[in-house]
Amino acid sequence: MFSVIYPRTACKNTKTLLWQLHKRFRKKDKKSWSKTTNTERAQEYFDVAYPPVYGSRWPSIRLALQSKQKYIAVINNFANHEGIVEEFEELGAVDIRYKYKRCAERMRTRSQQQDLQKSCNEANSAISTDDNDQQPIRPSLIELDDDEIAALQNQEPLSRYPEEYRQRILAKGGSFGTADVDFTNRLITPSEGGLGGGSSGGVMMDYVPSTKLKGLENWIEETDVFHRASQGDAEIGLKVEIQQEPISLPETLKIYTFNKGDISEFPRPKLDRELGVLDHYCMDGASVLPVLALEMQPGQTVLDLCAAPGGKSLLALQTLLPSLVVSNDKTEGRVKRIREIMKQYIPSGLSVMENTSVITMEDGCLLREREAYDHVLVDAPCLTDRHSLLESDNSIFKTTRTKERLKLPELQTQLLVNALHKVRPGGSIVYSTCTLSPLQNDGVVHLALTRIWQETTIECSVVDMSAAIRPLSFLYRFGNNLGLRYGQIVLPSLLSNFGPMYFAKIKRLK
Repeated sequence: MFSVIYPRTACKNTKTLLWQLHKRFRKKDKKSWSKTTNTERAQEYFDVAYPPVYGSRWPSIRLALQSKQKYIAVINNFANHEGIVEEFEELGAVDIRYKYKRCAERMRTRSQQQDLQKSCNEANSAISTDDNDQQPIRPSLIELDDDEIAALQNQEPLSRYPEEYRQRILAKGGSFGTADVDFTNRLITPSEGGLGGGSSGGVMMDYVPSTKLKGLENWIEETDVFHRASQGDAEIGLKVEIQQEPISLPETLKIYTFNKGDISEFPRPKLDRELGVLDHYCMDGASVLPVLALEMQPGQTVLDLCAAPGGKSLLALQTLLPSLVVSNDKTEGRVKRIREIMKQYIPSGLSVMENTSVITMEDGCLLREREAYDHVLVDAPCLTDRHSLLESDNSIFKTTRTKERLKLPELQTQLLVNALHKVRPGGSIVYSTCTLSPLQNDGVVHLALTRIWQETTIECSVVDMSAAIRPLSFLYRFGNNLGLRYGQIVLPSLLSNFGPMYFAKIKRLK
């Protein structure tokens, strides 16, 4: 079996690579490593892997990940919820729709005014003095995240990038002016030499057999595994579609949250004794974004490929839009969790839901059907950063799960490839994770799209949703200026401790 992706140059001299890793991390013996807890292993891994990617943001992200998580509450449309809504409002919680509508409307108005002004300028260069008296439209700070506001105030946006980035720019004859830096491609380089620049060909397509890593599995880090995506979008036949219209928030969804900086908690869900279901469902606030990104229409079909524990499938059902939601997972234990959630929130014998919610148990890596759904959600298994830093039980950083951890990118890639086969032409796929790992986020999307280009006749486009999610900046800290090629990411912060959540939307053209 193969497990780890390396640059082609590193594969030419595996012994040198292993020796560099050995020197770099001061290899521990098995006895001392066994005394390290799973959370300590996760913390050590993240502290090496993420600073080159997130720079000066990492300390605040790390602190948020180890702090109390924030939740949103989704009102159950299949229960009597009038009482709980009143209780939420008394606690100071707000329905995100009201604030979102105002932000989205301001965004539309400003866009229309800018388009109109541009058209007038092009049609008539002689603008009257009366028109010149009009003040330019000032962007609202509510649409800027914490990092963007800080960048505007400090006027040092490039200071967040590591020294090695600046050295690479200088080596290429560049300067530090914003206009001279190309952020269209993610560039992640090892913090020490030896795994340097890529060669021609598929840099991300080289593999090292897992047998070559014996004794060094614990020291493989993000910046060593994922060097860079060597192929441009044009080389894999990829089109990019920019979505300007704000993301749709279905009227049927009632989602409550507390304002930024408010760490109040929602009460425990109450049982509606008449219907036998709970009145609301609490989940990480960032988890709603992959479902909203699907932008479902009435009567469409949805497959949640890796559905456990079932929160995203339940959210899709709460929109009352799909005619079918298939909640799938691989093992009986995980499927059992989905069944429990559906039983707790959907009344038994509800005729409208009898044929709408279907639960299946299949391996998402096995392709059993093609072009069967309008939308597919791939909420893939990943490093689960927050859980790994807080919980030692069932951690992906257990020594017995090392090989499983190293194989995650291969698993994620196969799941996404199969999803692209399962969706109908004209449909969409949303790939999501709850990790900050660039390999498991943009890296997996790139690998899957490359395979689709090389092995099938399927054509795809990636939807750039950075403008579409802008009105939700009042709620989330979005990761901007990170060089993401395909997706969007929610970064945890103490003011808005949701996530992490990465999501990328792909449309199947044919």
